[in-house]
Amino acid sequence: MRWLFLCLMAGLCSCSPRITSGIFESAIIQANTPIGTPVVEGRASWYGPKFSGRKTANGEIFDPSQLTAAHKTLPFGTLVRVYNLDNGKSVVVRINDRGPFKPGRIIDLSRAAAENLNMIGSGTAQVKLELVSTSAPSTLSAARASATKVSPVASQYSLASDLQLSGFNIASDHFPVGQLLLFSNSKETLMVRVSTVSMPQSSGVDFFVSPELLSRLGETINLAPVN
Repeated sequence: MRWLFLCLMAGLCSCSPRITSGIFESAIIQANTPIGTPVVEGRASWYGPKFSGRKTANGEIFDPSQLTAAHKTLPFGTLVRVYNLDNGKSVVVRINDRGPFKPGRIIDLSRAAAENLNMIGSGTAQVKLELVSTSAPSTLSAARASATKVSPVASQYSLASDLQLSGFNIASDHFPVGQLLLFSNSKETLMVRVSTVSMPQSSGVDFFVSPELLSRLGETINLAPVN
């Protein structure tokens, strides 16, 4: 890869047409792309149902309801915002797998991520990728290990639904926008991200979540922030 980079910079390389600019730009993002910079555009696809329950490349069990994705080169745990250029919708995903390997595609999304982008029916979409963070835990188990006990007195927090929220985005005035949290109940632990601090006044609850997330977690959860 180093010789390829030097050749391209010097204009001396007669590269194979199979080495696309998208793959090259995706590799460069690991080292020197500023956070928040759009890095590459291309086609996105999403995992079919047959992959549910299988192991991903980083050893996790693939869960279609989590906001995850496969990418050819980005380190596991990297957070990427994916913009659907066809409708303006976006979603933040965590890289936990390798792929896609079909020519012309740059990222393969979980069903939850594809639903956020409204691309379930079409199967693919023209997207733009933007680096959000390279410091997120590479696996859900690593996130659990790095999570610390929250400082507020209460160990349990109340939830209510907000139709303006979807997927695993939440509203909270306890934590800053972008903070990763582990929400847990007696059955499961989910990683969520604070997407807004705009809370209705006198709401009487700690967090607002999407209706689908409320139905999954219930009205009371434990939480821990991810460092």
